[in-house]
Parts: sequence; structure tokens; C-alpha cells
Amino acid sequence: MSGDEHERIDESTEGDQTARRPRDPAATFTSAMVVYIFINLVFALPLIIAPVSFFDLIGLDATVADQLGGLRWVGAVVLAWAISGILVLARPGGRAIFVTTGAFQLTLGALAFLYSWSIGEYEWSTWYQAFASVVLILGSVYLWWARLQGRKLFKRQV
Repeated sequence: MSGDEHERIDESTEGDQTARRPRDPAATFTSAMVVYIFINLVFALPLIIAPVSFFDLIGLDATVADQLGGLRWVGAVVLAWAISGILVLARPGGRAIFVTTGAFQLTLGALAFLYSWSIGEYEWSTWYQAFASVVLILGSVYLWWARLQGRKLFKRQV
């Protein structure tokens, strides 16, 4: 084998090793927290800004939507979770318990939607039931995965 062929083999091997490097846990954690923040904002902002219009949009009867208009506080609670996610994103060290709690939040939300779906107790449109279920399921799976990938980040001191 000539020197040129040996160099080409080394270069192609280096390229393969670069392509196979695992994703940085910090990048995985960051993207998962952005997804978590986005999911919370998607559910919180409509409830805070225009709860009656939101309930009407997802298919509730106008009378029921008017009666549920006072649930603006639920949107505020979920918005607080989104803000907490921003704080964790800014300083992840020592905040593993929050990330675990956030993963549980999305998991339990997904299970609640699936349970409602299975027994037919929802009053809103099927599109919203499906949308909320899929968003919460995918979000919880991704957050759990990122939680496992980012364990080293959480051990760092603040």
C-alpha cells in the first residue's frame, strides 16, 4: 500500500468517527428544555389571554366555554412552569429534581388525556384531544430521554 492510499484510509476513518460521535448531553438537555417550555406555553397562553375563546376554539359549547372562562388561573400555573423551565435552562446545575418533576408533569398530563380519550369523557373536539395527547406523549418521552442523557450536567455545582 502506498503512502497516499494509507493517508486516504486514515482520513476516511477520521470522518466516520466524527460522524458517529454521540450528541452532546448539554445540547440534548437544551433542546428538551426548549420543547418543555414551548409545550407549557402552548397550553398556558391561550388560557391566560382569552380562555373563553380558547374553549370555544377547541369545540366546547358556548355556554360551557363561558362557564370555564374563570380557569385563567390554570394558565397562570402552567405559565409558571414555563418560566421555571427558562430558569433551569439558564442554570441546569443542581436542578435535576425540577427536570424530573417536569418530565412527570408531561407524563401525567399525557396519561390523563389518554384516560379521558379511552373512556370518552372529553367535551372538546377530537382534533384537540389528539393534538394534546400527541404533544404531551412526545414531550414526555423526549424530556425523560434528555433527563437520562443530561445526568452529568445536573451534577455540576451552580
